[in-house]
Amino acid sequence: MAIRPLSDLINKDKLSPEQVKAQLATDSNHESTDNGLKLVREAQSYGLSMRDYLTLAVAPEKSENKALYAGLNGYEATKLALNLPHANDFERGVFLQAASNTFQTYAGTRALFPEIVDDMLKAKTRLEVAENIASIVSQSRTIDGSEMITTYMEDDADQRKTYTVSELGRVPMRSVRTSQNTVGLGKRGSGIEISYEFARRASLDILTPFAARILRDAELSKVSAATNILINGDGVNAAAQVINFSTFAGGVQTEISATNYKALSKFLMKRAKDGFPVDTLVCNYDMYVDLMFLYAPTISGNGSVPMAMGEMGAPVINTRMNALNGLNLNISLSSAVPAGKIICMAKNECIEELIEANSNISESERSIIDQSIKYVKTETTGYKLAIPEARVVLNILA
Repeated sequence: MAIRPLSDLINKDKLSPEQVKAQLATDSNHESTDNGLKLVREAQSYGLSMRDYLTLAVAPEKSENKALYAGLNGYEATKLALNLPHANDFERGVFLQAASNTFQTYAGTRALFPEIVDDMLKAKTRLEVAENIASIVSQSRTIDGSEMITTYMEDDADQRKTYTVSELGRVPMRSVRTSQNTVGLGKRGSGIEISYEFARRASLDILTPFAARILRDAELSKVSAATNILINGDGVNAAAQVINFSTFAGGVQTEISATNYKALSKFLMKRAKDGFPVDTLVCNYDMYVDLMFLYAPTISGNGSVPMAMGEMGAPVINTRMNALNGLNLNISLSSAVPAGKIICMAKNECIEELIEANSNISESERSIIDQSIKYVKTETTGYKLAIPEARVVLNILA
């Protein structure tokens, strides 16, 4: 299904919160179900989540009771109109149980069920995932259907060192070409199913730990998929170049430690010299500990003879270069990285995440139709390399 332009939604006549309530909170369960499905499909047609769709499609100022919705956006106003709180507020007489009652009474309102649970999670806990895809990919963008894998090519690479173009000379060009291979997309996620009887007797916040686990598992799946592409290639661009750490450590097999920090620095300098300065290291938990203890404090102090002489007026060699001064290497965790390996990359140039439009709310229809209430979080994503040379695998054990 082709994605409709957002300009159509922005220019469309907006609904008031009461109009959405009249569609979903109707005495006819059949009518509520049909209207809920229509709402889901309308959001899908624009490639939007339910939250984003209602934010754009509902205008609180069109309500006859504008004061009630003052300061709220379209999504928040719809929640208030449907009596769908995501937290208890006893001072104002707001109870989370009201949301359970709404979902149980009006089937169409379950189109908002995943969003309410997400809001509840944000309100009750700060969800932090050690392995997260945002720390690895350069960007995430939504696509309509499949997308071809691109290849990045440089010509006249030897003439790029100065970027000086002679009079009437040819400007060196880079090219991005489309292959015949499509990005492999995978559906990631899981869900929780609760019965009507459970919903009647339990407050929604009982789902908090289980919903948090679902989100965490989805992130782990994404990180694993992206790590596989970084190491093995995306079907068009080849596997990452493997560089042995011993090359920079005097030819001996070694490990990451304070004694060979110079070897690691030489490797990073070499990558910067090659035009791909490293800003992100992707490694597993064991390697993360090794990198952390590079900076373990020493008992004897950190002084040196040149530093002491410098204080007495001797010449001081300033090694703080603008290009590498304060180079901040971020560490991203991935259990999928093999032991003894570190993926070293320039994050903004390396890999991107593609999200299939509509995939994040495609399960909402089942929550409305089935004879149960479901919290399902799925997303169809794929990963492809942008500039494949922007990453290498550093083999610490060789």
